[in-house]
Amino acid sequence: MLINQQKRQQIGEFLDLVADGLDIPDDIYQLIRERYTSLGAWLKANHLKRYASDAEIYPQGSIRLGTIVRPIKTEDEYDVDLVYRRDIKKASTTQEELKKDLGTQLNCYIQHLSNKGDPIPALRESRRCWTLEYKGQFHMDILPAIPDDEAILHNVRDPDDGIIITDKKLRQWQYSNPKGYANWFDDRQRVLLLERRTMMAKAAEVKIETIPPERVPTPLRRVVQILKQHRDIQYQGNPDDKPISIIITTLAALAYQGEPNVFDALMAVVPKMKAGIEWRNGEYWVANPINPTGENFADKWRQTEEPQRAQRFFEWLLKVETDFTRASQQTGMQKLAESLSPVLGSNVILNAMGRFGKSIDQKHQGEQLRMAANTGVLGIAGTIVKKNTWYGA
Repeated sequence: MLINQQKRQQIGEFLDLVADGLDIPDDIYQLIRERYTSLGAWLKANHLKRYASDAEIYPQGSIRLGTIVRPIKTEDEYDVDLVYRRDIKKASTTQEELKKDLGTQLNCYIQHLSNKGDPIPALRESRRCWTLEYKGQFHMDILPAIPDDEAILHNVRDPDDGIIITDKKLRQWQYSNPKGYANWFDDRQRVLLLERRTMMAKAAEVKIETIPPERVPTPLRRVVQILKQHRDIQYQGNPDDKPISIIITTLAALAYQGEPNVFDALMAVVPKMKAGIEWRNGEYWVANPINPTGENFADKWRQTEEPQRAQRFFEWLLKVETDFTRASQQTGMQKLAESLSPVLGSNVILNAMGRFGKSIDQKHQGEQLRMAANTGVLGIAGTIVKKNTWYGA
């Protein structure tokens, strides 16, 4: 079914509002940023004092990419991933020592917070990292790492940012490059990212450098957030098989071709995502675009690991395409909302409909809003319509 441009634009505006409701609120984002910046400054100073070498903390994953989504359950916390990079040589430490040292420093940091009378997070250890948990708000997973002196051999870009990380279950150090990946992700949307960041800076009357790139709502970011929300709703009660975010993000970014409208981007990206999955030597591969020959994001899909994950992913991808195609064929925004409610969450859709309705009311002023015949599409061409309250505000 062909969808005219006016309807595509309207659905895109609505999905923008949906994604905006999924995004982390500015106040929580700022609090998280303040907390990890404070932690980083303290660890850097303490590290220099204890070990006479440099260190830094920086965000990775969805908080850095700008693709974080609100937890499905209100009692759940935001998951924030950080890297703690120590500027030391691999020969000077072991994986066990590196992780143990970070735990020691974090205990000292908690004591420091206690002495200041600041909120004290709980500290717990997991397979690869340590977690500072601010209960009811968010938790910060802190991954110890050191520079990868051989990154030039396997990183196709940004080798200076390559790191190696610890893993309790594996003897060998693991390669990673979160900064390089974030730069690659931004490059997939470079034109629109710059354009919208510039517009945001101009509107706020500030320099463009003060606008964090990850807070710019680009179509690619919106698509990833919507896909992650669909996945989270689909796999409630079955978290073990749900597609992991790094695979969704990578495949979506590979498929994205600069579409400026969220709906157009979503409908173009989803059918192409499967093409980013390779079959190498008898196993599925979703290559890390920074280390395409050395890191497979789909390594858990192997027959010796959890092969059902591959099947679950393909089933989910088909359902995404079916759900959004069906929704786009509905006549009128109310029916569109009813179609999307079970796949993206009723509260999320209700919130977006309320905000969409308010924007419609604003357009009524000056009789700017019209309805096209036979489509139910609201826009600037067609018959002028009267004010309504069907949107559920």
